[in-house]
Amino acid sequence: MTTHDSNAEEVSAERQPELENPLFLISSDKLGKLERSPVYLVAGRLTETSPSKSKAMGELGDMKSLIREISQNAKSDSSFIRSDMPVQEIVFRTLLARNNRPMSLTDLHYELTEKWATPVRPIVITQERLLRILDNDTYYGFARK
Repeated sequence: MTTHDSNAEEVSAERQPELENPLFLISSDKLGKLERSPVYLVAGRLTETSPSKSKAMGELGDMKSLIREISQNAKSDSSFIRSDMPVQEIVFRTLLARNNRPMSLTDLHYELTEKWATPVRPIVITQERLLRILDNDTYYGFARK
């Protein structure tokens, strides 16, 4: 291999774009475009200890207040996120538990593959595949920040 060939390979490798690391959150705007009710979707994840759990749907308030309530109560509920849940549900509940603060693709991938994967239910997913899942979501309202 000549020096010229070696340099060409290095330049080519440098041009390879690094994997994107966008931030994701649950978007009420995207849920509206999907014709899904943010309040109903989030209310379905209220923990047993959540004060709003016993309220009628019409009394629940808005998505942000429900998310805040979930984030305050999810820490004490060990079954709020379980490794046997679908990948998108784990991501959704992770965002809810973090008060819908944007999370990077890398952090979401870590949660799935390191925190929630078990020998019985390994979660083997690449960051590229997770990115496609989040970008193509039509249920949970995942959106890039």
